[in-house]
Amino acid sequence: MKTPHRFLAVIVGVLLVGVLAGCGRNRPDKTPPASLARTEANPATTPAKVAPAEPALDAIKVDLKGKRIEIEGVFCLEEGILDYLAVAPGGQEYESVLSLRCKGSLLHAGLLSLGAVSGPTPQVLERLRQNPPKDREAPKQVGTPLNMSCEWQKDGKTVSVPASELLFNRKLKKGQDSGRWCFTGSYFAKDPDGKEFYMSDVERALIGVFYQPSAVINFEEDAGDPYEGEDVGYSVNKQVIPPRDTPVKLIITLAPAPNK
Repeated sequence: MKTPHRFLAVIVGVLLVGVLAGCGRNRPDKTPPASLARTEANPATTPAKVAPAEPALDAIKVDLKGKRIEIEGVFCLEEGILDYLAVAPGGQEYESVLSLRCKGSLLHAGLLSLGAVSGPTPQVLERLRQNPPKDREAPKQVGTPLNMSCEWQKDGKTVSVPASELLFNRKLKKGQDSGRWCFTGSYFAKDPDGKEFYMSDVERALIGVFYQPSAVINFEEDAGDPYEGEDVGYSVNKQVIPPRDTPVKLIITLAPAPNK
């Protein structure tokens, strides 16, 4: 998954100047209940509604010397099955553990600035080798492996756990106690007018646990689609997750390269 030079130049420039200075599966019905239905209002007595401000998506810090990225956000789910570990605000928060205040393009640029290289997870690479794509060249190596952990406050003390421990393995019936993450890199797409979009920004997809092509990072231990059965995929590890809206910091570092 090669990143166009113009994307790297523009996004890394934005990162260093701005940041370092500071298919169809059934989804939950998001229709509001009848109790929240709109009612007739008197314009003379009803104050004008102001649209909520879009949350800032720049809560990311990149430490080039320490080879470390930190992103601020909140826990957004206390139970349920998962497609994501993290999304940006407005993404599929009903299928994600974390909502992080960061655009996917900034996360991508931050990883590039640390020297990471995008590519498929080991599982996806093996599938591509067994069934090479006919319309393009198959990748030759996996993406840079990553270690990730989460920190939050509980009773005045800092709790720190590996990000994988936020997941409950539905097949093994226990919390996920191992596994690394992979810089997969998302992809570009074009609208009918030919304008390019970075899909992570469009879908607000940051970190997938069931492999998400639009996500910047994916979990190496893909346990499958949780919608296909009760013993497939991941759900929220309720033994570990704090209450919803608890502030959290996600920490990303480069992991040692896997043995060939």
